[in-house]
Amino acid sequence: MRVFFHSPIREYPLKLFNALPLALAVLLAACASTPAQNTEPKRPELNDTLPKLTLDSVLPKVSANEYCNPAMDADVLYGAGYKLNEIEDYANAKSCFAMAAPHYTRAFCYLSTTTDQETDKPKAERDRESFNYIAYSASQNDWCAEYGMYATYWFGDKDIPKDRDLALRWLERSALHGNPEPQQNLADAAEESGDLVKAYAWLKVIDNTEDTSQLDALKGKMSPEQLAEGEQRFSELKARVTSKQVMYDEARDEEVAIFSAEIHFDLPDLFQGMTTAERQAFVKAAIAKARDSGQFKLHYAVTQYIIVSRLAQQRYPGVDVLQNPKLVATINNVNDGLEAAAKKSQAIMDKSYK
Repeated sequence: MRVFFHSPIREYPLKLFNALPLALAVLLAACASTPAQNTEPKRPELNDTLPKLTLDSVLPKVSANEYCNPAMDADVLYGAGYKLNEIEDYANAKSCFAMAAPHYTRAFCYLSTTTDQETDKPKAERDRESFNYIAYSASQNDWCAEYGMYATYWFGDKDIPKDRDLALRWLERSALHGNPEPQQNLADAAEESGDLVKAYAWLKVIDNTEDTSQLDALKGKMSPEQLAEGEQRFSELKARVTSKQVMYDEARDEEVAIFSAEIHFDLPDLFQGMTTAERQAFVKAAIAKARDSGQFKLHYAVTQYIIVSRLAQQRYPGVDVLQNPKLVATINNVNDGLEAAAKKSQAIMDKSYK
């Protein structure tokens, strides 16, 4: 089944929710300025605020479709769901995500969004199911689902009463688990509320080397004492926050899933003979080589480079695809589709290397 998708390569998976409301800055300031009372009951752990769900109780019953079946690798199932969700084929996307979910927790975050699109289902049922997906995933420490819990409680979504204290706790937990969006939200809100030390610490955690303007401007407002305190706060946060390397590795793994699924749609036998681990390592290395070469600007050119590299590996081991201008030109032509690019590239290799 040939399916054409066009999307930019993402640095981080998922941006499901709108930017943090400006009112959050006011609320954070109020919370920071109100001393804790010893008579207040101890707040429950966040996981204790979740419904008691198990994988079996939350996982939907689905059937195989023309794109996905349970025999496929979990990461390819996830990638297929992602691509189908992108073109708004929500029913088939949901089936693929459900098959991936037992081994790919992030799929639950998408199960929530695909369920939100099931307008033929009663709203109460849809809301309950959608909430349970992110609640289960949040219990497994998934930063995407934790951000979803923030949005749900902040806006009173999915028939859940607003609870902004609980929302902020989920926002911070998502930030601590490495999600850059709530990290930026927390930095912005802290600066807006006048807590420059906290804003400084979160901006240092984000470490945006491409644009330092916000941090530079913030430093200009801070005293030496505040800067020293900000560095101390940053050191404390850094020890608790999931590292950028872990987030980078996770994003690369998700890219492998998405590229693998794109290839599977049109060339399901391309990686035949490889184990799952071998296929994942090959795709990851090919993505990196394509990017580092600087010769491919489009997402689908990278997909086609992976395909041609695999064809070369199968028939002409040792051939460097990047050294053949005709192959590079064919790979960069993304208008014909993956099958056509594979056939053209194979013909070029047969003529060049036999």
